[in-house]
Amino acid sequence: MTPLPKDEEKRKRIITAAIQVFAHDGLSNGKIATIAEKAGIGKGTVYEYFNSKEDIFAAVFHNFFDQLMTGYLPLIEAPMDPKQKIEAIIDFIYDSMEQLLQSRQSQKWLIFMEILLHGFRDSIRGSDKLVLGKALRDIYDIFKPIIEEGIRSANFRQLDPDYLTFIIFTTLDGLALHYFMNHDYYDTEKLKEITKEFFLRGILQPIQERGD
Repeated sequence: MTPLPKDEEKRKRIITAAIQVFAHDGLSNGKIATIAEKAGIGKGTVYEYFNSKEDIFAAVFHNFFDQLMTGYLPLIEAPMDPKQKIEAIIDFIYDSMEQLLQSRQSQKWLIFMEILLHGFRDSIRGSDKLVLGKALRDIYDIFKPIIEEGIRSANFRQLDPDYLTFIIFTTLDGLALHYFMNHDYYDTEKLKEITKEFFLRGILQPIQERGD
């Protein structure tokens, strides 16, 4: 059945309901009928928007990324040098996680991670229905111009921008996960400071080589 979306607000309600159902019941036990009930619509209506539960997984995954990007894009496009942009992105990651935790919306992060693992498991089995790898590479492509600009301006070391973008983004992603699990043990501002120092010492061109 080909999905026939008619109402973007209704589609958002389905995604919101799916997050709530998956948070309570888990991915495997969460039923489309329960999602429909939570969204206040009929089960058949869900299928007008999504062919399967896998499609709903993908929608929840992309919805989480879209929310992140609404915060990232202004930083990426801001009139700052590459170093300042990296620092601003690090601040944003920690602040976003803190906001999730304080607003009791941490279930969104848990569901995102569960879907990510689900997609990874499928890719190992040769059935990458969620195409998560491509989604992640699309995100890397958004960040890569910052790294390229830093290399081009001789502010960053002459390293391969594809690999450097991958290393920076995935490391920050891992930091966010561990901060989520252990945030009570660390001071957020100190983590920001040390993370910036750690990253920028690794990628900044030594001053004598920059000619500053």
